[in-house]
Amino acid sequence: MRIPVLLAFLLLSSAVALAAPDRRATDPDPPSPRDVVEKTLEILHRPEFAGSDEDEEGLLLVLSNMLSDLVDEVKRLRRTNPVLYGTIVGWLVATLLAIVGHVGWTVWRGTAGGRGRGSGRAALVDPALATRAGRDPARMLERADREAAAGRPGEAVPWLYLALLFRLERAGRLEFDAARTGLEYADALARRPADRSLWLGFLDRHDPVVFGGRACTAEQAAALRSRALAPLPEDPRGGA
Repeated sequence: MRIPVLLAFLLLSSAVALAAPDRRATDPDPPSPRDVVEKTLEILHRPEFAGSDEDEEGLLLVLSNMLSDLVDEVKRLRRTNPVLYGTIVGWLVATLLAIVGHVGWTVWRGTAGGRGRGSGRAALVDPALATRAGRDPARMLERADREAAAGRPGEAVPWLYLALLFRLERAGRLEFDAARTGLEYADALARRPADRSLWLGFLDRHDPVVFGGRACTAEQAAALRSRALAPLPEDPRGGA
């Protein structure tokens, strides 16, 4: 806004100067260009030429004003329409409680799922797994059966995962690495389609329980146990 005003002021000054008679003979000391610029800047710094800060607020100011107006209208309903006022307040309270309850339930479910997966994670840091002899499928199957017999089928699932994994390792189909994920093991079996299909079929039922927090029934654990003990496909000749 200041630039157009400045240009208009300069054009007006030039027009006045051109129309005015030449008084150089009577005024020996005309204002210097610097004086003219300083005077112009002084005029433009007056309050009437200052911009408004409200223009810079933009959408945020509009939304703030709308919210303030809405709150005022709701407060006014307390006197003019108590029933509608109570309905709005009740709806807001119910919505807030629903959000807080959902967050709390999600946190609790995630914590409970983490406790259920603790045995499988502890197995991966077992020092015995550092040796090939310690990676015994029969020992993993025994731990799984113990959890299932205790009425914890969900906690048996990670042990069944290790039982099948160690069976594949002992058959020479892959190499165990505690840092690998299930899908990374599937990539390692890319040149063995039958083994890869067996492994991915196990993961389809394993991952929703271990990583998705889905409840596991005794029947589902038994199905996973059968898949973990399924005969391994014949090793194709020339397979790497």
